[in-house]
Amino acid sequence: MATFGKFETTVVPSAEGANFEVATPVMFTIHGTKQTGTVTKQLKNSAVVELNQTAENQKLVTQSNGVLIINYKQLTKM
Repeated sequence: MATFGKFETTVVPSAEGANFEVATPVMFTIHGTKQTGTVTKQLKNSAVVELNQTAENQKLVTQSNGVLIINYKQLTKM
């Protein structure tokens, strides 16, 4: 049986990514505005971040479905 679309690969984060494990609260700047969120998945050079919803970022949350991929170099721990 074929397993279409189900690829299980191990992603090893870069040296910068070692500091941003899953569930780490982070801060970053996008479109000149500071945003906060939580790392939900680590990739090689970036992280999938779930945005913290505020009154100011409603449009961004709607456009991105509340999730962004941010390079580790742009993230800071909170």
